[in-house]
Amino acid sequence: MLCGGLSLRDFMHKLHKVLRPTGPVVSMELLFGREKHVTDLELALYATGRHAFIYGDRGVGKTSLAQTVAFKLQEENDPILVGCEKESTFSSVMNDIILRGVPQDKKVDTQGWTIGLNVAGIGGINAGKNEKINNTEINIDSVSAAVRALQFLTTVHSKVPYIVIDEFDQIESEIERQKFGSLIKQLGDQACEVKLIFTGIGDSLVTLIGGHKSSERQIHQVHLDSLPWNGRFQIIDNAFDEFGLSVEESVRYKIAGLSDGFPNYIHLICEKILLTCQSSMREFNIIDYSLFIKGLNDAIDSVSETLRQSYTDATEGRDESYKHIIWAMSDMADLTRHKTHISESYVKICKSLDVIPLDKSTFERKFSALKKPAFGCIIIPALGNRPAWFRFRENMLRGYIRMRAEQHGLELDFQNYRVAGEHSARAIGKYAAYKPLTNVEGRVAKLRGDDDWLEDLKSELRK
Repeated sequence: MLCGGLSLRDFMHKLHKVLRPTGPVVSMELLFGREKHVTDLELALYATGRHAFIYGDRGVGKTSLAQTVAFKLQEENDPILVGCEKESTFSSVMNDIILRGVPQDKKVDTQGWTIGLNVAGIGGINAGKNEKINNTEINIDSVSAAVRALQFLTTVHSKVPYIVIDEFDQIESEIERQKFGSLIKQLGDQACEVKLIFTGIGDSLVTLIGGHKSSERQIHQVHLDSLPWNGRFQIIDNAFDEFGLSVEESVRYKIAGLSDGFPNYIHLICEKILLTCQSSMREFNIIDYSLFIKGLNDAIDSVSETLRQSYTDATEGRDESYKHIIWAMSDMADLTRHKTHISESYVKICKSLDVIPLDKSTFERKFSALKKPAFGCIIIPALGNRPAWFRFRENMLRGYIRMRAEQHGLELDFQNYRVAGEHSARAIGKYAAYKPLTNVEGRVAKLRGDDDWLEDLKSELRK
């Protein structure tokens, strides 16, 4: 149990006050490590006709950033939140925005409402006096109609409506996605005060919105990378401080490292550790390695099925060497790795686990197998198919694989870049020693804005 013997009800209330393992963060109080992004977005969106597009890997926190900014800047009302799916079209998304953005008390036919709809250019509505409008009959079938409809929102929703269009990448039709580029251009040309914040999984804005050249200057682009170390530690500290618990420094480091900078993993691991504390008959004041590993095991079981299935396809019913190769791929801080460096990590891992490494030809054959559909295509070519450079099919996989390696008693290197000429993989004990960054790595961390966490950690170690 936790200090003070909290009831389950009080415990769950406190838990979800500081952790969001199943949904986006919507307030600045919990959005750690993204302060600069919030400031940049706020400054950019003050300009009339400018909108924002947040893109990056799945699970990196795009929705949390978008909704937090929207709730922070929206006045007079709540922001309008809509999502996309494979079958979504420009028309269906715009219809959803209007239906969500018009207050319920306005959805009764009156003379003013009818005039408003006509001005907005929304056809197909047929409601008698004091009858509720048939929502399914709204049909915004062109970009110009969408512009008029969004202008209408500034009269019934708020002066400056903020609209989050989430998971934009889910729209399969490139033609439908390109219509949003035209919409952004027309909204800017007509000085419409509506603000659109898109989110989507992708490597660039061009791959998502189709590269509408004339609209690019009206889009503030945010390529969201994994969470920096200082942000990871802030989530951990905030969660356990809420319950008056301290965390062993080695455990704190492991949670931050295993997460690979994906906020969802940090929230999930912390949640499972706290649930372990609550369900125990003992009372805890400090989170040690034994509590951490129990929570980690539960977190692994709770990771999304798609990520677990990828790992299962590559390893289940197969020789253990496939696990070792995948673990080697997830060693080091580099997202893209050269096969020579992967091989070096593999040999180190085998040594730490006291197993005989494969010969070169067998290693090459099994490594190539991991790129095939039968193995889930878990590893794919990187850097424009340059020879010998590889990455995981989805970057979020690496954090899950690191958790599985830790579960099997192996500690991988979370922070050192291969460019520094050093890497390590070693069997773990109860406590893991912190290895400082080299001078080269320190400069890299500083350029990435990650040096704050290092100073915090040095201070802790000097105590």
